[in-house]
Amino acid sequence: MLPHLKPLLTGIVLAPLLLLGAAPLAQSAGPAAGSADGSQTVQREVSFEVQNVNRSKIPCEADGETYTVRGSITGPQHALDDPQAATLFLHGLSYGEFFGNYTEQPGYNFAQKQAAAGHVTVTVDRLGYDSSDKPDGTGICFGSRADIAHQIVTQLRSGEYQADDAAGAPAFEEVVLAGHSVGGIIAQAAAYSFGDIDALMVLSYSDTTVSPAAMGALETAIAACEAGGGISEGDPGSPGYVFFGTDTPEMFTMAHFFTQNADPVIVDTTAAMRNMDPCGDITSYMAAVETNKANIGSITTPTLVLIGGEDAIYPIQAEEQAALLTGVQDITSVTIPATGHAVTLHNTKDEFSAEVSAWLDSRGFGTSQMGQMPSGGADTGVAGTPAASNTNENAYEIITGIGVVTGALVLAAGAAFGISRRTANGPSNGSPTGGTDLS
Repeated sequence: MLPHLKPLLTGIVLAPLLLLGAAPLAQSAGPAAGSADGSQTVQREVSFEVQNVNRSKIPCEADGETYTVRGSITGPQHALDDPQAATLFLHGLSYGEFFGNYTEQPGYNFAQKQAAAGHVTVTVDRLGYDSSDKPDGTGICFGSRADIAHQIVTQLRSGEYQADDAAGAPAFEEVVLAGHSVGGIIAQAAAYSFGDIDALMVLSYSDTTVSPAAMGALETAIAACEAGGGISEGDPGSPGYVFFGTDTPEMFTMAHFFTQNADPVIVDTTAAMRNMDPCGDITSYMAAVETNKANIGSITTPTLVLIGGEDAIYPIQAEEQAALLTGVQDITSVTIPATGHAVTLHNTKDEFSAEVSAWLDSRGFGTSQMGQMPSGGADTGVAGTPAASNTNENAYEIITGIGVVTGALVLAAGAAFGISRRTANGPSNGSPTGGTDLS
């Protein structure tokens, strides 16, 4: 964390409350769900037929079978009618599509926030998770993950995938690949192995710095996999799956949330949704990291590196990971204070969404104008239907009492006024959330 923020983020101080005023304590009506230019936002179910093969640079074995990856495509109606750019969002371990398409509570749906700002986002359950097919967990690895991401990118460009829309599946001219946590391993590997994406986002991930607790969890998970692992969720389940350091909800919470700045309801709900992970991912992790470190210098596409300042798994500043991407001329690093590993699910969710939206806008990957993304939500509601007006919670609503709210407001003020952002050799993002642009 930046040293000058510590007094602000560790005590109750009056200045942030005066800056924020009394309004955050009350519910406020959010804008009608829709994109920045007034177009309705929609969400469609999609599916991709993929081959679980490994043609990437990460050395590991896959089973070679054909499977279906399922998810959603969310965006303004006009952007799906006249497709230009889309972002493919890959979740990390323990999660599923819900990390980027969260429907359990209003105001936390990243994909719908991006649609409201004029962007198209494709969220998927990676192979082995929730709605997607679940092969034997030992038959998947990070190399085949990168290959599958490449296949989905190719299908998004060609329109050769399934969508529950009479108009068919839109074919996009440009595709941005975003990876959260180990999704960052996959996204980077796809970038340097296949070179067919237009931009890259590496979120909440480091190739060099992992907390001792996370390394201990990796060793425990590897041992569990070597003992045969367990059966995945679903009916029928598949063998070769384990929890990665999240055997209990409490363990998940400690690793993924900075609880001083997260709604306890969101924390508990998300912990209950955590998934088991395929053993092939667990056992190929170290090889994937080493391969990344040897190859990410060859990536040249515009890249955003973003991390939470209180990430308990990868405790670094974003510029440290960005420094490894030596071949990227247009690189932006953003560290959001008072935010843990689950960057879409903290009280700083709007700051995160605004940073991503502004970065996409400034590089021509969206239809919105910078600064127009609504705060608090604009969730579209039922998948497959146009967005309807609704009332969204304030980002810092009353949670469990005035004391908790006051602390959250102070932390929120630190996030709003202390985001660290660096841009090299590219268009500046501006300061969509009031942070300091160090370009």
